[in-house]
Amino acid sequence: PRSPRSMAGVFTRIVYTAIAVMILIASPDVSFAAEQPSCGAPPPHIVVVGSVNVDLTVKVARPPALEETVTATDPRVSVAVGGKGANQAVAAARLVAGSRPVRFVGQFGGDSHASMLEQELVANGVDVSLSGRHPDLPSGTGIVMLSPGGEASSVVVGGANSAWPENDDELVSTMVRATRGAAVMLLQREVPDRVNLAAAAAAKAAGVPIVVDAGGVDAPIPAALLEAADYLCPNESELARLTRSPTSTDDEVLIAGLELVARGAKRVLVTLGARGAIVIGATGVLARHDALPVPGGEVVDGTAAGDAFRAAVAVAVAEGVDVVRDTRGLALAAAAGAYAVSVPGAVPSLPTRDGLTDLIPEHRRLPAPKATIACETDATLRDGECPLRFGSRLNSMKERPDLWRGRAMDVLGMVRRLSEVEGIDLVDFNYPQHLDGRKPKAVTSALRAAGLAAGAVAVRFPASQFRAGAFTNPDPSVRAAAVDVVAGACAWARSLDASAGVIVWPQFDGYDYHLQVNYSDAWRRGVGAIRAALDRDECEGVKVSYEFKPTDPSSRFALVPSTAAALALVRDVNRPGRFGLTLDAGHLVAAGENPAQSAAMVADAGALFGFHLGDVHSKLAAEDGLAFGSVHAPGALELVFWLRASGYRGHAYFDTFPEAEDPTREAAYNVRAFKRMWSWAARLERDGIRDVLLNHDAMTSLEMQEGLIA
Repeated sequence: PRSPRSMAGVFTRIVYTAIAVMILIASPDVSFAAEQPSCGAPPPHIVVVGSVNVDLTVKVARPPALEETVTATDPRVSVAVGGKGANQAVAAARLVAGSRPVRFVGQFGGDSHASMLEQELVANGVDVSLSGRHPDLPSGTGIVMLSPGGEASSVVVGGANSAWPENDDELVSTMVRATRGAAVMLLQREVPDRVNLAAAAAAKAAGVPIVVDAGGVDAPIPAALLEAADYLCPNESELARLTRSPTSTDDEVLIAGLELVARGAKRVLVTLGARGAIVIGATGVLARHDALPVPGGEVVDGTAAGDAFRAAVAVAVAEGVDVVRDTRGLALAAAAGAYAVSVPGAVPSLPTRDGLTDLIPEHRRLPAPKATIACETDATLRDGECPLRFGSRLNSMKERPDLWRGRAMDVLGMVRRLSEVEGIDLVDFNYPQHLDGRKPKAVTSALRAAGLAAGAVAVRFPASQFRAGAFTNPDPSVRAAAVDVVAGACAWARSLDASAGVIVWPQFDGYDYHLQVNYSDAWRRGVGAIRAALDRDECEGVKVSYEFKPTDPSSRFALVPSTAAALALVRDVNRPGRFGLTLDAGHLVAAGENPAQSAAMVADAGALFGFHLGDVHSKLAAEDGLAFGSVHAPGALELVFWLRASGYRGHAYFDTFPEAEDPTREAAYNVRAFKRMWSWAARLERDGIRDVLLNHDAMTSLEMQEGLIA
């Protein structure tokens, strides 16, 4: 075991590593209420890092004393999902009621229980795709002795819960991926301290609030973890152990809680059973809530009561509730705990949101969460199956009209032609060119008739007005007009329920000559104009992404010419979750960048809203827009691998220019090529490509790729 000093050093190093990986630091005070849920852009998720056990529960008259054997009062042994991490993940998933994803990061064993544990989590709507699997280790096991009054005593056997990546960089990478885009992180202490330190460091770097359940191990809590927690949550006995102080009265609880605050805890939320709960901060008691009546009036099993309570606290934080100032947060948690003790078993006792309605006084109820469109995850798909939806460039459908039996080749005619492409689900419209003068109802009807949906509304600034720049134009009236264009696109995106929101390509924000523009002034003007657009009422709840292109006949040098510059723009605009990037493979190659590396960088920053796909011969000043993977096949495979590895769930859009080819056949080929590479990426994952990447082992990687087509 590492000393406290070495643990502090690990935490500090991990914080800096996580910051470097994530690049952008999100604010913990961001409100996510305005986000518009869609399959491509789910609301910020809850991430739970912790243990998963198979719980073996026996009923006893009382727990045995030291060196004593007792006989169970029931001849049966109950077998169920347990472990504080798994319990809290399931509880959170049930309490959010489909309104946001819940992601669990844990370690599954390879015994007969492992598949049952994983299936139970997935069946409850928990994403386990970032969890590890260890065929050579048993599952974690909890041996629970349940007394007649519902009190539970447990012994936990770690099993696979102890088998986390030994390489700190790999552990940090997993936690950064899990935390990216999260609303709150929930930790417990049934996993090694270094795991919690890595998770907390990733959350700290991303500005994600952290709720730490102090239970799980009878050992001092690392100072770095204590200081990282926004809410440290011990029960009465855990508080006593952490402080070596009595806690039998409220005054003693306050004194003990203040000791933890003095040691670095921001807020200490103590659960006191029938005495309710109390929140302690630097100024003393910040909030308290009485226990709520137990349904049926009888405590049956307290095994998962604390897990239900703490999961409810995390859900309240995710929903934007200030647990100290707003009594509705603690009311939800108190109701969850009360419900849990009324039902035997851990997971069976975890409540749904609807199940708590009658337990909470009406004036203390949080609004019912709104369900989002269910998104498939790698955990719920057949191995290698691609969950993404696909779109293709609408204007390409006007090419080779001799091959189409349709009539008009106007915008809606192109939509009809695109609908004939197998595998295409979405249409991206240019604004104002495709939509100006049309009615949303007519476009929506055309999409419905074609069996398609809107993917994005893509801004194309008219040259007549914006030749000298849009967001960066020296004329404030022109910049205001650019803001109006984006607001109009947002209005259309809302009307069409466009899953990817608005994509802005500012083709005129650049220059042709040296000593033509003041770069600093142009940057500040651009940041200000983009902020003004995002803050328009029309853009509330609409994701807006920036598609940079390093060079174009419209402006030979772009003011945002690279991935690094684009990430700096996202940072300076500072609208986390609402403003990000859509990357274009052809633009990245033109910038001399590797699309896969750029995708990984932007995804790690939580800013990857979309990706435009195609291929190029990379001749100077050429943007060929060729079929996906037709020129740089290894690069295309690597790009798909990193999109898959990053958990990307935006739509895949083919920005290609089949001028001589049948555009419908070309689009169908692109879909097949992408799905084929997605399945290859899944195979590489199964075959251990991550270890190869960690070791920078080029030849093994090439041999693994060679095996894909053997």
